[in-house]
Amino acid sequence: MVFIGEIGFLAILFFFLFFAFYSSKEKEEKAFRRSLLFFLLFLTINFSFFFLPGSIKNIAFFAAFLIGLASVFMIYFAQEPRSEIRTTGEPKKIDERDTIFARFEYDEKTQKYKDYYERKPNLKVKDDEIRKLPDLLSPEHKKKDPVLYTLIETESAFLKPYLNKVTGKVNPEKMEMSPFDNTRHIKNIINYLGSDTCGICEVDQSYVYSHVGRGPEPYGAEIALTHKYAIVFALPMDLAMIAAAPKPPVYVETERKYLEAGKIALIVSDFIRCLGYPARAHLAGSNYQAMLSPLGWKAGIGEIGRIGILITERYGPRVRLGLVTTDLPLNTDSPKIFGVQDFCQKCQKCAVNCPAQAIPHGNKTEENGAIKWVINRESCYQFWRKAGTDCATCIYVCPYSKPNNVFHNFIRDTISRSSTAQRVAVWADDYFYGHNPLPKKPPF
Repeated sequence: MVFIGEIGFLAILFFFLFFAFYSSKEKEEKAFRRSLLFFLLFLTINFSFFFLPGSIKNIAFFAAFLIGLASVFMIYFAQEPRSEIRTTGEPKKIDERDTIFARFEYDEKTQKYKDYYERKPNLKVKDDEIRKLPDLLSPEHKKKDPVLYTLIETESAFLKPYLNKVTGKVNPEKMEMSPFDNTRHIKNIINYLGSDTCGICEVDQSYVYSHVGRGPEPYGAEIALTHKYAIVFALPMDLAMIAAAPKPPVYVETERKYLEAGKIALIVSDFIRCLGYPARAHLAGSNYQAMLSPLGWKAGIGEIGRIGILITERYGPRVRLGLVTTDLPLNTDSPKIFGVQDFCQKCQKCAVNCPAQAIPHGNKTEENGAIKWVINRESCYQFWRKAGTDCATCIYVCPYSKPNNVFHNFIRDTISRSSTAQRVAVWADDYFYGHNPLPKKPPF
């Protein structure tokens, strides 16, 4: 009995020692202290059992073994969290002119402004109120941290010359390969260029914008994106930079990843055209013609969570997405379910910590043919203008954003299979990391 019980204690001790090691490595002081405390607590209990009288000692160790076995059973044999993203019908195309970023590019003295608010007068009062706040790269914000804001400006400016180079001449001589080989080469190239998360789906026209709202292409022009396939990839953002949310380092990191995503998209689209097939890169800055998060879901690289953006398996929402559309014959991936809908329903940490309270606390609602958590986009962007950054607090506090390592991947895999594990994980994340995590000092 003692031997059997000791196995259970050793498993628990190893888990918390492992947890303490990774917490120390990640400089998570609170998690380190509390995981070490649990390690010492169970070590003390284990040690004290050996001083019990013989028969009582056997009973105690056997009881500890049964409790451990029951806990494992409840976690690993609980109901699987497999709620799907649900749709209620064919969603209507979104006009890019209606997106929050497009609306705030319309200067009050321009024809774009006049045209837009003649068509959408219900948005004018609220939008004009937000316009009174300093823009993200305004002198008012720049003086807070001249070095970082100058870096943000230079990062942002770098992609602009490439916004008109998203497509180009197609080689008239096609290189014929099978869809399997095409897919393998494209994914290998994207991985080599810097992304280990890539998926492919057919272009769903529901997620293609109807009209141009921003960027170098003619304002209001109808968008006709006829490519068959969407190649979606994700680039992880540096957690040390995101942990400074909502301060300027998060904005620096966002722009850096947009640059990297743009570079990959431009190279891959040009590569495909050299193979003899049309392809288009979709760049931040902006020259998107489609919505990346829902296409990323269709391509199987993540699920859309409470915060309204894609949550990937290994990096959570701590990513920026890239997109290439093409007619190159490819094999498609399928949407994955790894428990995000169920976990987000239980967690609500992003909603609690959102400075703008723009993330809903309750259940999903219907919007444009999908059942989802609907973000208050105006409130979110209004806070961006106040902070002078793209905030990212929700990304930082999300439990899925933890580092991509053995320990956290074990937790992610466990909560993807067990509703009980999800409930434990929600409590544990609050206890070990804090219900309201504070911003951390950035690397520079």
